[in-house]
Amino acid sequence: MKKKISDLLSDVREHVVIRDYTTFKVGGVADYFFEAKTIDELVKAVRAAFSLEMPYFILGNGSNILFSDYGFPGLVIKNSTSNIAMMKEKSQAIVDSGVMLSPLVMKLASNDLGGIEFLYGIPGTLGGAVYGNAGAWGSAISDYIKNITLLENDAETGVPKIVQYEASWMEFGYRTSKLKKMKAKNKPVILTVRLQLAQSQKEEIMRRINVYQSQRKKSQPIGLSAGSIFKNPLPKELANVTGDGTKSMPEFPKERTAGFLLDSSGVKKMRVGGAEVCSSHANFILNRDNAKAQDIRTLIEEMREKVDQKFEITLEEEIEYVGQW
Repeated sequence: MKKKISDLLSDVREHVVIRDYTTFKVGGVADYFFEAKTIDELVKAVRAAFSLEMPYFILGNGSNILFSDYGFPGLVIKNSTSNIAMMKEKSQAIVDSGVMLSPLVMKLASNDLGGIEFLYGIPGTLGGAVYGNAGAWGSAISDYIKNITLLENDAETGVPKIVQYEASWMEFGYRTSKLKKMKAKNKPVILTVRLQLAQSQKEEIMRRINVYQSQRKKSQPIGLSAGSIFKNPLPKELANVTGDGTKSMPEFPKERTAGFLLDSSGVKKMRVGGAEVCSSHANFILNRDNAKAQDIRTLIEEMREKVDQKFEITLEEEIEYVGQW
């Protein structure tokens, strides 16, 4: 008898509505849904999907993605792993990929370890931040990664195996990484990340957190959003450059930012269905009135076209599309 996913994962659920697990609050039904609370459970879930040749998607906090109205034809694995191991003598921490960014920053601060305060307030997990090389104000997470542990397919055995790579393997670039560029099928999964931090007084770390939070509140909207829609367009000389894990967050003059280009193109009054462009920051879309995922995607295309028409610059999404479109 052919095995089913429920034979391999006892707590797997069927026909789960994904919108409840995304910050945009959109998305259809996943065929199967499993919440992994430990690294062992995360590995087990991926291996189960792999053995059944079932598509899988690792879901963090559901930000920076747009899930299709048609759902996901396979297994969505909610990554709720939460372990943080401190090595204060080395100013390092080994962190599960499912750990939320803001609690992580605070936990590190309580141990007098700083460096990634710029991530405070971003509603995502460490795994998602590493996958997309998240950053702000001239810093990026790649600047603080020592090495990374992945679950990747073993070409010889056909069974996903646990491997460790130095940060350079990830080929970090602006808002991207080797993993993000890979095809969706059988994409390696981030399990843990070893962060190289710096000794700092908790009071000084908290001061920096407050500064960043103040800046974020001034520039970013409150509401059902997935974060920045578009990347800032890179200068041509940097467009194809990948980093070595360090300094992969270029500085952008205001007139080169996606927000400025969008605002200057007159997108702020645009709306499709229940989705509208944020009035305070043109690089954000808000789900104002039970928007569909397709409303948001259509609005994204119309925004891109406006900028293309005015500046002959084609903006590239920072968010990722997931599911059947």
